[in-house]
Amino acid sequence: MIAQREMGNPAEHLRSAAMGDLPAQRAFVQIGLQMIGSGGVDPIWGYNGVLIWARIAAAHGYPEDRQVLAGCLCGLARTISENGSEEAATEVMVEAVAIADELADEGCELSAKVLNQLVEILPPRVASEAKAFRDSRPRVRDEQNEERQ
Repeated sequence: MIAQREMGNPAEHLRSAAMGDLPAQRAFVQIGLQMIGSGGVDPIWGYNGVLIWARIAAAHGYPEDRQVLAGCLCGLARTISENGSEEAATEVMVEAVAIADELADEGCELSAKVLNQLVEILPPRVASEAKAFRDSRPRVRDEQNEERQ
């Protein structure tokens, strides 16, 4: 875990992260999650901030960053649900399930296990909406694989 004070000058890291430095982007995700976990920030605000960096990091296409994004979405959904908005929580879970489904299709065993557990406890419409969500967005991973070849 990266402590905020160990990061050095946050402005330098912010600049690096904004310019595409994946380790800096990951560091901002971890710092945000630490702040949420320690109670140092309102969880809904915290997750929304973390999700900015998690989405940017996940856009690089690496499975581990996409797993982190799905986990952050699950955390936000749980927090929203605890605050009494089941419908909004379900909408957030749709994206998390779509990401887990993509990762499972790519061979990620952990995501496949999590996906199976989620499908059993979530409202049935989540799986169908997640499929529609998944089908409606571009396949970043496919585009990156083509560029790398």
